[in-house]
Amino acid sequence: MPDARTQAARRHFDRWSTTYESDRSSRRLKDAQDAALAALSLGPDDELLDVGCGSGAAVREAAQVARHAVGFDLSGGMVARARELAAGIENVELHVGDVAGRLPFEDARFSAVLSTTAFHHFTDPERTLAEMARVLAPGGRIVIGDMNGDRLSIRLLDLALRLLQRSHVGFPRPSRLMREMRACGLSDPSVSTIWRGAYAIIGARKAA
Repeated sequence: MPDARTQAARRHFDRWSTTYESDRSSRRLKDAQDAALAALSLGPDDELLDVGCGSGAAVREAAQVARHAVGFDLSGGMVARARELAAGIENVELHVGDVAGRLPFEDARFSAVLSTTAFHHFTDPERTLAEMARVLAPGGRIVIGDMNGDRLSIRLLDLALRLLQRSHVGFPRPSRLMREMRACGLSDPSVSTIWRGAYAIIGARKAA
C-alpha cells in the first residue's frame, strides 16, 4: 500500500489535473519544463521517458521530434488528462504507476529520460534515480529539473513546504544528485540554472 505522502501526492495531482496547463502556476512551470526538455537535444531516433509526466505537455512536444515518447505518472487524473490531450498522436504512450517501485519498462529501453518539477514529491528519490538509469540505454541522456535545493532561499521554502504540504518530500540538491548519478553509473553530470538560480537542470549520460 502506498505511504501517506504518496497518497497525498496522488490526491493533490488528481485535483490539479482539471486545470493543469491552463492555470498560472502550471504555465510558469512549463518554462522550466521546456528548458529541461531542450537540454536533451532530442532527435528523430530517440525514445523518451518522462517520469512524473503530469498532463503530458513534454511528452506531446517530444513526440513532434522523437520516434516515440512515453509518460509515467502517479496521478490517474493527470494521465487521463494527458491521454485526452494526446488523442490522435500515434507515437505517444502513457502509464499510471508509483515511481517508488520498479518502473514497468525493460532495461535500456529509452535513449532519453526526463523528469521535471517532480523529484520533490518522490519518497525514495535514490531508488527512482537508479530505476531511471536502469531503463536508460548506453549512450543515452538523462535530465532532471527541479527547484535548486543548494540555494538558501529554496531550502527555506523547502522547510515551509515540509510543514504545509503533505506530499512534499524535499527539493533535491544538485550537488548531491550529481553524486548519486555517478553512483548509478551515469557520467559527466552537469548543472545549469534558470530563474536566477532558483531552478536547477541536472543532466548526465550513460556510458556507451
